[in-house]
Amino acid sequence: MFADRRVLVGVTGSIAAYKVCEVVSALVKAGAEVRVVLTGAAERFVSPLTFATLARGRAYTDADFWQAEHGLPLHISLGQWAEVLVIAPLTAHTLAKLVHGLADDLLGNIVLASTAPVLLAPAMNTQMWEQTTVEHNWRQICALERYHTSGPGTGLLACDTTGSGRMSEPATLTDHIGSLLWTRGKRDLRGRTVLVSAGGTREFLDPVRFMGNPSTGRMGIDLAAACVHRGAIVHLVHGPMGLSVPEGVVAHPVVTASQMHACLLEHFEAASLVLMAAAVADVRPTFQYSDKIPKQALKDALDLDAVPDIVADLAARRRPDQVLVGFAAQTGEDFVALARQKLLAKGLDAIVANRVDLSGQGFGGETNQAILLNRKGQTQTVPLVSKLELSHRILDFLEESS
Repeated sequence: MFADRRVLVGVTGSIAAYKVCEVVSALVKAGAEVRVVLTGAAERFVSPLTFATLARGRAYTDADFWQAEHGLPLHISLGQWAEVLVIAPLTAHTLAKLVHGLADDLLGNIVLASTAPVLLAPAMNTQMWEQTTVEHNWRQICALERYHTSGPGTGLLACDTTGSGRMSEPATLTDHIGSLLWTRGKRDLRGRTVLVSAGGTREFLDPVRFMGNPSTGRMGIDLAAACVHRGAIVHLVHGPMGLSVPEGVVAHPVVTASQMHACLLEHFEAASLVLMAAAVADVRPTFQYSDKIPKQALKDALDLDAVPDIVADLAARRRPDQVLVGFAAQTGEDFVALARQKLLAKGLDAIVANRVDLSGQGFGGETNQAILLNRKGQTQTVPLVSKLELSHRILDFLEESS
């Protein structure tokens, strides 16, 4: 998603500027070409030399404004060069200038000289963020097609208070930048509600023992993030997991397969797209004991009951306008044939088939490879990529084959 792509990072005057160092470093390590532009106030927090070192290239300031590059004024050259602009941290002052189209510094001129999508990551004191004028400016900028937003979140601020105004975390910003590079800023899911399931379920034998699987929920989390970045309203029904829910996603935590079933049914009718990435249990213990069973009392074989097939139930209830996508985590060379059988047997629109017995893919990792199939017989092979990129490839496959 990042290899040889061009990202311009604009840094303004906030203590949160130090967090942008991690964003720049992550982008460069992922293969992106990065240039950094600092406002005068930003230079008071992090030096241009720091950003130039991390970016492996130039870090520009207002002192460079009158320079030419490639025969063009610098602001025009940089504006045409960038595929995505990021302004992080975004201060109240810079927000106001963007709303009114002001260009009294290098960064402001670059924004006006470019047509690239812009990602904004506000950071400021809670009282500043909640000012009526700032809220007004924020609503205005959010209404513009070109501007995309991340945060702000709620947490401990540099002023030792807890509240809204905290800049998004570097990993969140990096993922959003990746999405914008992939989609070029399009919001093809705007106005649509997407329902995603993620993570594994747990079926308890007693209070300390359960049947489960190694799913961490990462695939579903990245699917949810990709959908939000493309403009969707996303509900994520997830089992126990140690990962954070993406910004803008409505989370519904559950534990057991029956709880996941009930929650998915509750939100199913409102969804136009359903992505079933959860690793749901197939069976559960017939008896759930209220006290821990002594080790010596455990049976050699457990009595098991089948868990209702959630995907098949949703397929039976869906409307013609709803798209239902399943996942088939398999082992062995015949994983595609097994996935195709599941696609047809359960009445899915499409299925994502992947092997979990190969290195670099499957449960817990940050990468995956897969074969996408739909009921029209179309297929697409996806090489080993990040799960966020796989998520976008899945969404593109659904759009192209609809």
